[in-house]
Amino acid sequence: MNPNVEAALIGAVVATLGWLVTYLQQQWSKRRDQERDFLRRQLEEFYAPLFALIQLKNYVQQVQDARMERIEPGDRWVKTLRYFEDNHIVPAMKAISEILRTKSYLADDWPKSFDQYLEHEAKSVALYLYWRTTDIPGDVVVLPMPDAILNDVKVRKECIEARLRKMYGFDPTDFRTSKRDLPPVPAIT
Repeated sequence: MNPNVEAALIGAVVATLGWLVTYLQQQWSKRRDQERDFLRRQLEEFYAPLFALIQLKNYVQQVQDARMERIEPGDRWVKTLRYFEDNHIVPAMKAISEILRTKSYLADDWPKSFDQYLEHEAKSVALYLYWRTTDIPGDVVVLPMPDAILNDVKVRKECIEARLRKMYGFDPTDFRTSKRDLPPVPAIT
Protein backbone atom coordinates (compact mmCIF):
# COMPACT_ATOMS: atom_id res chain seq x y z
CA MET A 1 0.00 0.00 0.00
CA ASN A 2 1.12 3.52 -0.71
CA PRO A 3 2.77 5.09 2.38
CA ASN A 4 0.81 8.30 1.89
CA VAL A 5 -2.50 6.43 1.84
CA GLU A 6 -1.41 4.39 4.82
CA ALA A 7 -0.50 7.53 6.77
CA ALA A 8 -3.81 9.14 5.80
CA LEU A 9 -5.77 6.07 6.98
CA ILE A 10 -3.90 5.96 10.28
CA GLY A 11 -4.51 9.68 10.73
CA ALA A 12 -8.21 9.23 9.96
CA VAL A 13 -8.52 6.33 12.42
CA VAL A 14 -6.71 8.27 15.16
CA ALA A 15 -8.86 11.37 14.51
CA THR A 16 -12.03 9.26 14.57
CA LEU A 17 -10.99 7.61 17.83
CA GLY A 18 -10.16 11.01 19.30
CA TRP A 19 -13.55 12.34 18.24
CA LEU A 20 -15.30 9.26 19.67
CA VAL A 21 -13.49 9.50 23.02
CA THR A 22 -14.25 13.23 23.25
CA TYR A 23 -17.91 12.61 22.39
CA LEU A 24 -18.23 9.85 25.02
CA GLN A 25 -16.55 12.03 27.65
CA GLN A 26 -18.96 14.88 26.88
CA GLN A 27 -21.95 12.54 27.13
CA TRP A 28 -20.70 11.13 30.44
CA SER A 29 -20.08 14.64 31.77
CA LYS A 30 -23.52 15.77 30.62
CA ARG A 31 -25.22 12.81 32.31
CA ARG A 32 -23.25 13.44 35.50
CA ASP A 33 -24.25 17.12 35.48
CA GLN A 34 -27.91 16.19 34.92
CA GLU A 35 -27.77 13.68 37.77
CA ARG A 36 -26.14 16.22 40.07
CA ASP A 37 -28.73 18.87 39.11
CA PHE A 38 -31.58 16.44 39.79
CA LEU A 39 -30.11 15.46 43.17
CA ARG A 40 -29.80 19.13 44.09
CA ARG A 41 -33.44 19.69 43.11
CA GLN A 42 -34.50 16.69 45.19
CA LEU A 43 -32.65 18.10 48.16
CA GLU A 44 -33.56 21.78 47.73
CA GLU A 45 -37.20 21.40 46.67
CA PHE A 46 -38.34 18.20 48.37
CA TYR A 47 -36.36 16.56 51.15
CA ALA A 48 -34.80 19.58 52.92
CA PRO A 49 -38.00 21.67 53.10
CA LEU A 50 -40.05 18.60 54.00
CA PHE A 51 -37.66 17.71 56.80
CA ALA A 52 -37.60 21.29 58.14
CA LEU A 53 -41.41 21.59 58.06
CA ILE A 54 -41.95 18.26 59.81
CA GLN A 55 -39.47 19.30 62.51
CA LEU A 56 -41.19 22.68 62.85
CA LYS A 57 -44.60 21.04 63.18
CA ASN A 58 -43.27 18.61 65.79
CA TYR A 59 -41.53 21.32 67.83
CA VAL A 60 -44.56 23.60 67.82
CA GLN A 61 -46.80 20.65 68.66
CA GLN A 62 -44.62 19.94 71.72
CA VAL A 63 -44.90 23.57 72.86
CA GLN A 64 -48.66 23.53 72.28
CA ASP A 65 -49.08 20.27 74.18
CA ALA A 66 -47.05 21.59 77.13
CA ARG A 67 -49.17 24.77 77.26
CA MET A 68 -52.43 22.90 76.93
CA GLU A 69 -51.57 20.62 79.87
CA ARG A 70 -51.30 23.62 82.20
CA ILE A 71 -54.60 25.23 81.19
CA GLU A 72 -57.98 24.16 82.46
CA PRO A 73 -60.63 23.46 79.81
CA GLY A 74 -62.51 26.66 78.98
CA ASP A 75 -62.04 29.89 77.06
CA ARG A 76 -58.27 30.18 77.68
CA TRP A 77 -57.78 26.60 76.56
CA VAL A 78 -59.76 27.21 73.36
CA LYS A 79 -57.87 30.46 72.65
CA THR A 80 -54.53 28.72 73.17
CA LEU A 81 -55.49 25.84 70.91
CA ARG A 82 -56.76 28.18 68.21
CA TYR A 83 -53.61 30.31 68.38
CA PHE A 84 -51.24 27.38 67.86
CA GLU A 85 -53.41 25.59 65.32
CA ASP A 86 -54.28 28.68 63.25
CA ASN A 87 -50.82 30.24 63.23
CA HIS A 88 -48.45 27.29 63.30
CA ILE A 89 -49.76 23.73 63.18
CA VAL A 90 -52.30 23.92 60.35
CA PRO A 91 -50.09 26.07 58.07
CA ALA A 92 -47.16 23.67 58.61
CA MET A 93 -49.36 20.65 57.94
CA LYS A 94 -50.69 22.21 54.74
CA ALA A 95 -47.17 23.11 53.58
CA ILE A 96 -45.97 19.54 54.17
CA SER A 97 -48.91 18.17 52.19
CA GLU A 98 -48.35 20.70 49.41
CA ILE A 99 -44.78 19.47 48.95
CA LEU A 100 -45.86 15.82 49.01
CA ARG A 101 -48.61 16.46 46.47
CA THR A 102 -46.82 18.81 44.06
CA LYS A 103 -43.21 17.60 44.22
CA SER A 104 -43.75 13.84 44.37
CA TYR A 105 -41.77 13.41 41.14
CA LEU A 106 -38.67 14.40 43.15
CA ALA A 107 -39.10 11.56 45.65
CA ASP A 108 -36.66 8.64 45.39
CA ASP A 109 -39.45 6.34 46.49
CA TRP A 110 -42.77 6.66 48.30
CA PRO A 111 -42.71 5.19 51.80
CA LYS A 112 -45.97 4.25 53.49
CA SER A 113 -45.58 7.16 55.93
CA PHE A 114 -46.12 9.69 53.10
CA ASP A 115 -49.60 8.32 52.34
CA GLN A 116 -50.34 8.03 56.06
CA TYR A 117 -49.36 11.66 56.52
CA LEU A 118 -51.57 12.84 53.66
CA GLU A 119 -54.51 11.02 55.21
CA HIS A 120 -53.67 12.42 58.66
CA GLU A 121 -53.47 15.99 57.31
CA ALA A 122 -56.66 15.77 55.27
CA LYS A 123 -58.71 14.49 58.20
CA SER A 124 -57.07 16.57 60.93
CA VAL A 125 -57.32 19.89 59.14
CA ALA A 126 -60.87 19.27 57.93
CA LEU A 127 -62.09 18.33 61.41
CA TYR A 128 -60.21 21.20 63.07
CA LEU A 129 -61.66 23.73 60.62
CA TYR A 130 -65.11 22.25 61.14
CA TRP A 131 -64.75 22.63 64.92
CA ARG A 132 -63.19 26.09 64.47
CA THR A 133 -66.02 27.47 62.35
CA THR A 134 -68.99 25.77 64.05
CA ASP A 135 -67.85 25.87 67.69
CA ILE A 136 -69.60 22.53 68.13
CA PRO A 137 -68.02 20.98 71.21
CA GLY A 138 -66.60 17.50 71.17
CA ASP A 139 -63.42 15.62 70.64
CA VAL A 140 -61.72 15.69 67.28
CA VAL A 141 -60.44 12.15 66.84
CA VAL A 142 -58.07 11.55 63.93
CA LEU A 143 -55.22 9.27 63.00
CA PRO A 144 -51.99 10.47 64.60
CA MET A 145 -49.20 11.84 62.48
CA PRO A 146 -47.11 8.83 61.42
CA ASP A 147 -44.03 8.52 63.61
CA ALA A 148 -41.95 7.14 60.74
CA ILE A 149 -42.27 10.16 58.43
CA LEU A 150 -39.50 12.22 60.02
CA ASN A 151 -37.04 9.34 59.86
CA ASP A 152 -38.14 8.36 56.34
CA VAL A 153 -37.42 11.87 55.10
CA LYS A 154 -34.21 12.23 57.13
CA VAL A 155 -32.70 8.98 55.82
CA ARG A 156 -33.42 9.89 52.19
CA LYS A 157 -32.18 13.46 52.68
CA GLU A 158 -28.90 12.27 54.20
CA CYS A 159 -28.42 9.73 51.42
CA ILE A 160 -28.81 12.41 48.75
CA GLU A 161 -26.48 14.75 50.66
CA ALA A 162 -23.84 12.01 50.79
CA ARG A 163 -24.21 11.32 47.05
CA LEU A 164 -23.84 15.02 46.27
CA ARG A 165 -20.78 15.38 48.51
CA LYS A 166 -19.22 12.43 46.72
CA MET A 167 -20.04 13.90 43.30
CA TYR A 168 -18.44 17.19 44.32
CA GLY A 169 -15.36 15.33 45.55
CA PHE A 170 -15.87 15.75 49.29
CA ASP A 171 -14.98 12.86 51.53
CA PRO A 172 -18.26 12.13 53.35
CA THR A 173 -16.39 10.82 56.37
CA ASP A 174 -14.24 13.95 56.63
CA PHE A 175 -16.62 16.66 55.41
CA ARG A 176 -17.81 18.07 58.73
CA THR A 177 -14.61 17.53 60.66
CA SER A 178 -12.00 18.60 58.11
CA LYS A 179 -9.40 21.10 59.23
CA ARG A 180 -9.67 23.77 56.57
CA ASP A 181 -7.95 27.13 56.78
CA LEU A 182 -10.90 29.16 57.90
CA PRO A 183 -10.53 32.58 59.49
CA PRO A 184 -11.37 32.75 63.18
CA VAL A 185 -14.89 33.84 64.06
CA PRO A 186 -14.75 37.32 65.59
CA ALA A 187 -16.09 37.71 69.11
CA ILE A 188 -19.32 39.63 69.52
CA THR A 189 -18.87 42.53 71.88
